[in-house]
Amino acid sequence: MSSAQSKFSAGDGEQTDGQTDTALHVLSLSLSLTSSADAALFLSVVLAVFISLVDAVPAYSGLAELSETSRDEVQDVEGKSPLSERQKWYLTARDLHRDVKTLRDQQFERDFREMVNMTACEGVRIKTPLLRPSDGCLSRNFSTERCLSRIYIVLSWYRENWSIIEKENLTSSLVKDVKHGSKRLLEAIHRQLQIADGQEDQISSAPLSVRSTWTHKTTVHSILFNFSSVMIDSYRALHYISKRKAAHRAKDTKRPANWSSDKN
Repeated sequence: MSSAQSKFSAGDGEQTDGQTDTALHVLSLSLSLTSSADAALFLSVVLAVFISLVDAVPAYSGLAELSETSRDEVQDVEGKSPLSERQKWYLTARDLHRDVKTLRDQQFERDFREMVNMTACEGVRIKTPLLRPSDGCLSRNFSTERCLSRIYIVLSWYRENWSIIEKENLTSSLVKDVKHGSKRLLEAIHRQLQIADGQEDQISSAPLSVRSTWTHKTTVHSILFNFSSVMIDSYRALHYISKRKAAHRAKDTKRPANWSSDKN
């Protein structure tokens, strides 16, 4: 603008035809810039209103906690279709994993500030029950009954020793949620396996001893760290069971009504 104006007022003040054309061109450009600025301002106002409306819409916070969450699962969670009993299993397992992982991270940040990351705790971490490759929970050797039995046994151990975590100054609501959620999942698996009372297999292990402050910290970390690993493995296994059951059910519905008689 300054160079154009200097050209417009150059010399002794006399305006030639060329100078007049330049001035008109500059004026036209200024008007177009002003219109563009108004348009930009209008769009920014509209965008701000839109963002405020979007922020006001409630969202479900737990849908993307695990990468295995599928579109069908999201629809089920939102209530667009009824949940089957087995879908409730793996959604409960997913919530348990999320809550245990949060407690694990809280305790680590509080008690192990000098540690760079959790890998540094491998040497002091005690052994607690985990799901093993031989438990039938992997796709290559999957066994629904064997896998559910092992999940039941391992989850029972963590629930029995959860009192150690209850004594910690962690988020009380999460501690209670894990206790109640694990109870619901155990009851569901118990019904599925039709285990008679008093005949449940148990993991034989000595009571966890806490002799010092350091031992107490490492014990709590070990329970939460390994429990988190158990729940992500359990979630994947229960998700696989649910999908496999749904696939079989869908295959059966596609068969013609006289399929059985034709086969015979």
